[in-house]
Amino acid sequence: MNVETIIATLEQQAEVYERLLALAKEKTPYLVGNQVELLNATIQKERRLLKAAEELEAQRMRLSGQYFTSVGMLRYKGGKISEMIKTVTSPHEKSRLIELHGRLTSLLDELKHATQLNQQLIEQSLKFIDYTIDLLSDDPNSQYTYQHPRHAPYGKPSYARYDQRR
Repeated sequence: MNVETIIATLEQQAEVYERLLALAKEKTPYLVGNQVELLNATIQKERRLLKAAEELEAQRMRLSGQYFTSVGMLRYKGGKISEMIKTVTSPHEKSRLIELHGRLTSLLDELKHATQLNQQLIEQSLKFIDYTIDLLSDDPNSQYTYQHPRHAPYGKPSYARYDQRR
């Protein structure tokens, strides 16, 4: 099994993750500015890239499985780059794998952070929408308005009386 094929796949994955990161950062101002059409267009691009990322990951796992089988590690099925780095003997391939491992790790961390930020923005928007709907749909005579204690609706206790028994 040729490690160069796996390295090429990892480079393609890194490129896809970089583009996903750029799109995640692009979405943030659209979420803040409520630019729904631009957000939808970005999400469509993101879906295509996610499909490509899934395909590349499946390819990497398949190639890693073949590599580990070729070096005699029959029971290994994880496909981790760190495990592959330990088994590669070529210094060039080893250094390239170490570099790609670091690059992919940092890209995925940044992507996770950007995605979490966008998720928080969406959650805040939903909470604001819920709050606005609650304000618009509540009964205007509800507990938020002042009512004189003598005019309290039937069935509610009146707390305006002072107990003088002692």
